[in-house]
Amino acid sequence: MGTIVCQSCGTIIEHFESNQVKTLYGVCSCDCRPSEKQEQE
Repeated sequence: MGTIVCQSCGTIIEHFESNQVKTLYGVCSCDCRPSEKQEQE
């Protein structure tokens, strides 16, 4: 079984079937990281 984890806040986004135990990193839809607009200003 594998797990997808948010790289910003560490929240588990989803579990998926896999022959090996894996942890993949993605970005969740919460506001846990600064938006791109704030970074550009």
